[in-house]
Amino acid sequence: MSFVFKWLQLETDKQKMKFISKIARVVFLALGMVSVFFVSPVQSKEPLLWFVWDLPPEFIKSGSWKNQGYADQFLQFFIKNLPEYDHTIQHVNVPRWSREILGDNRCTAHLWGGFFPDILLLSKPYSFTPPHVAIFHKRHQSRIGPKGTTVSIEKLLRETDLTLMTMRLNFSDVAKQSRYPVLHSYLAPYVGKSNLIEQSSKTNVVDLRLLKFGRADYTLGYPSTIMTQRRINNLGDEYIAYHLKEHNLYKNVYVACKQNEFGRKVIKKINNLLTDETLLKFLSFHQKWNGGDEEFRRTAIDYFIKKKKLGNVVE
Repeated sequence: MSFVFKWLQLETDKQKMKFISKIARVVFLALGMVSVFFVSPVQSKEPLLWFVWDLPPEFIKSGSWKNQGYADQFLQFFIKNLPEYDHTIQHVNVPRWSREILGDNRCTAHLWGGFFPDILLLSKPYSFTPPHVAIFHKRHQSRIGPKGTTVSIEKLLRETDLTLMTMRLNFSDVAKQSRYPVLHSYLAPYVGKSNLIEQSSKTNVVDLRLLKFGRADYTLGYPSTIMTQRRINNLGDEYIAYHLKEHNLYKNVYVACKQNEFGRKVIKKINNLLTDETLLKFLSFHQKWNGGDEEFRRTAIDYFIKKKKLGNVVE
């Protein structure tokens, strides 16, 4: 009998423990549900949409050099150092940029001044674009001159047997900015004439292979254009660049956001990032694409690091 009594008591203790365990689980779940109501929700990040365009060597959208342009690297630096925002990158063409940049929470990482001057807020300048050059296929070298020759765009345009191919001169009538602001006054009188072809396409630069195929004789680009297209398009050593008498100006580049509370906050944070160390880092990104151009480097250091006032640097 004592054995049976002990067995019944043991079974009763097991049932008590199961009951207590069930009660504990119910209480735990109830406390968890209560905490859901009283714990503050995680604060979501503000969105920040960056507009960029496919314009090697600034931004490179595809291929083996994708996202390795110098402005790609500028933007990656800004994103890394602004972790409080939810960043998105959107590739756009110029007409779409002109339509959409004035929306909320949108910025551009690499922009000249002069676009929507009363609406966009600019950071401190942190880089610049170099003077444009004239780029010819080398079949014209005996006529134009050896490497190092300086030519006049005004005189070249008078040569009716030489055809210049450019992108559309004006980015956008609404944005009030030209693609060739320094040279615009020389180019504009030739719009519609046979020796100036304005190319309209989704790209932002003239493919140098069009010069090889005889579609035009020369185009306008930067000192880095030939090296860039040789890398990206596997071009041969068939092109030569000439400095222009009418264009020796470096044009400042900025981060731009809409001039509202959000934009002012972003621009203030960007300005705080633009230390001498950052500016030298950005210069190194440029140097990877311009062949270590000593004149560009010297001008950048004099202007951005030594804070010299230079007559050949414009806003």
